[in-house]
Amino acid sequence: MRRGRLLYEGHSKRVLESADADKVFLEFKSDFPARDKHAANGPVKPMLAVQIAAHIFDYLQSFRIPTHYLGLHDESALLVRRLDMIPIAVVVRNIAGGALCERYGVTEGRELDFPIVELVYRSQKFGYPMINESHVLALGVSTPEEVRTTIRIATKTNAVLRSFMERRRFRLVDIWLEFGRQNGEVFLGDAIFPDVMRIFDVESHQLHDGSLFRLGIGEFADAYAALHKRLLA
Repeated sequence: MRRGRLLYEGHSKRVLESADADKVFLEFKSDFPARDKHAANGPVKPMLAVQIAAHIFDYLQSFRIPTHYLGLHDESALLVRRLDMIPIAVVVRNIAGGALCERYGVTEGRELDFPIVELVYRSQKFGYPMINESHVLALGVSTPEEVRTTIRIATKTNAVLRSFMERRRFRLVDIWLEFGRQNGEVFLGDAIFPDVMRIFDVESHQLHDGSLFRLGIGEFADAYAALHKRLLA
């Protein structure tokens, strides 16, 4: 199938129509920051990101986690179900870091006794505020059943990915997950790739994810390529 009309464009991905009304292409578009001195000499980010996302989606589906992923289309795009996206993200935190430390004074890097599950209203205009189930129902953006389903899928996804990462000598600090619906069924949507999670190496504690770019430290291209190699090995 050939890519059709642009439906949505974000910071790192585009969504484009396909010949099938129930399917779309999820195209990775962002390259590495120009400041990365090694970026020009290595693989481009879309190729690495799409392969990581496809590999992780295949792994999650082997555990019967419902995702929108249908297959790897080419070197920069996935074929996925066309979802009506739910405007709520679920953030699951296993290790204290970032906003959690700022809000609650928790020591950076502390292993949490139990994963923390947060609901976030996906609105850039309002700064992606944290919400609870009462907000969701009052705003009419989802239903109690959908909220329960997204949390259930998110916690299972987190558990599966923690084990997946640990076998590759990584620790999963936290992960941002998005969901959508098709024909009354809820699916894990968007893409699971380094930009939506924080990971560090077990031995060196070196970051291998999008936080390198957000924090302005390290060589993002090198870290991305290293993560790609270890995750797909």
